[in-house]
This record gives sequence, structure tokens and C-alpha cells, in this order.
Amino acid sequence: MPRLLVLDIDGTLLNSEDIVTPIVKQAIADARELGVAVALATGRRVGSTRGVVEEIGISLPIVTFNGALVWDTATESAIHELAFSPAVIRRIVELSHQAGLAPILLQGPGHGERIFVQAENGLRPEYLEWFLDPRRSEVDELPLEELVDIPGILTIDLFGPEEALKELGPQLDELEVQVYDVGQVSTQTHPPNWALNVHMPGASKAAGVQVLAQSLGCTLQDVVAIGDGYNDLPLLEAAGIGVAMGNAHDEVKRRADVVVNGHDEDGVAEAIRRFVLEPLRSGAAGH
Repeated sequence: MPRLLVLDIDGTLLNSEDIVTPIVKQAIADARELGVAVALATGRRVGSTRGVVEEIGISLPIVTFNGALVWDTATESAIHELAFSPAVIRRIVELSHQAGLAPILLQGPGHGERIFVQAENGLRPEYLEWFLDPRRSEVDELPLEELVDIPGILTIDLFGPEEALKELGPQLDELEVQVYDVGQVSTQTHPPNWALNVHMPGASKAAGVQVLAQSLGCTLQDVVAIGDGYNDLPLLEAAGIGVAMGNAHDEVKRRADVVVNGHDEDGVAEAIRRFVLEPLRSGAAGH
């Protein structure tokens, strides 16, 4: 029987208008009433996750930065953290520059949750500015020698044309870092902007949720996980039931256990009803 329900945020919990619908909120409340713990697992930073945490009343620690950080919002402390070493930061920055890309380094909240870029790199400014413009107050520009020694870097984001990111892929594979293909994120640049999330080896939503599950006295087999992206795949495949949204990438839908309606058709509510509420209610009725 399910004991822990884990939800991705973007493309899953939120619809295309970035709203958690009343139907989804009610389904989450119904799961809680039956004793199921509810958690979030996202590629977002902690700061950009807090609003969702408050909206649906999440009390459990949150799995953020694609599992590189499990953060307890009650104590404002890390339960699990997997940060980059200076040597790996340096190599990713060097490889990115060779590919004509400007990496963006994202820091965990235990060290300030700042955003770092290399000062005066002159590389593809339109791709860099697209991400940084709305976040200027959070951004620090530093020379390379200072950049590599920043503590608590949990994600390195790479934005740029699809072909440039694909060419970089094999070199990142040689570093054995964890890479998640976000896909196309903006059409405001020409060509369109694509993105990769890069993490230290071992960073995944599955690893983060495993830490959370153990703290609750359960295992990944007790988890119902719902998501839509490539970064959800490790968790969807490791969970007792892995549910792909109808709007998910085809590869995600193929590898998940089941597929439900999309995020604009309250697919999360459907998944909760089918794989949490109905099994628990039928089990209770059988006793």
C-alpha cells in the first residue's frame, strides 16, 4: 500500500498557467486524510519552491536541485547535500567555454543560494541574459579562479542552441557527472534556447526521495511518484508506482509504469485517485 506520494512541480503539479487546481488540491488533501505523506521532488532551487510548499501545505523536507539537496524547511537545514568539488567545477566551466557556452552555477540555501557566472566571459550573451535578467539581484559575477572555489554549488545550468549542447554531451559523460536534458526552454532567442542541468554523480530525485523515505521508515517501494520530465525518470523507475503525466516526453511515458491525463486535465488528481485513494479505501473495506 502507498505510504508516500511524491510530486514533481513544473509540468506535473502546476498546469500550463502555473496553477495548482482545486481538484488537485482536494486529491492531495484526501490522500493526507488517509495517512499518506506528501512530498515534492523538483529541479528547482529551494527559494523558488517555497511558494508551492506553502500553497499546498507541505510539511515534509523537500527534494530540490534534482535530488542534490533534501532540505528541511522547518529547521532550515540540509538533510542530504551533494555539492560540486572545485576540480569538477573547473572542468565543466572549461569544457563549456570551449563549446561557446556560459555556465550558470546555482548555490544551495545553506551557503546563500546565490547564482554565479564568470565575469566578462563574452560567450553567447543572449542565452545568458535570458536566464539572468529576471534574477539580477541574486547574481554574482566572478573571475574563474574565484568561481571554482564557491561552496555549495548544487547545479550547473547550461543554456544554448540544441546542437551546441549535444556536442558537449560526450565530454560531460567522460566526467561521469549527472546530466538531465531539460529540452527547449525559450523561443525568445535565435536559435531557440535549450538547457541542461548538470550535477555531481549520484544526484537524482530517486536518491533524494530514498533519503526522505528512510527518514519516514519506508522504502521506495512504498512510494507513488508522479512526473513528466527526463529528470523524473530515475524516481519513476525506482518507485513502487511511477506515473507519467500525459504531457510528458514520449520516452518518459514509455518507461513509466502508467500514464495519466496531462497537467491541464488534472492528471495528478487522476493518479492520486487510481493509485492512492482507491487502493487504500478498498484495502480498508476488505478488513
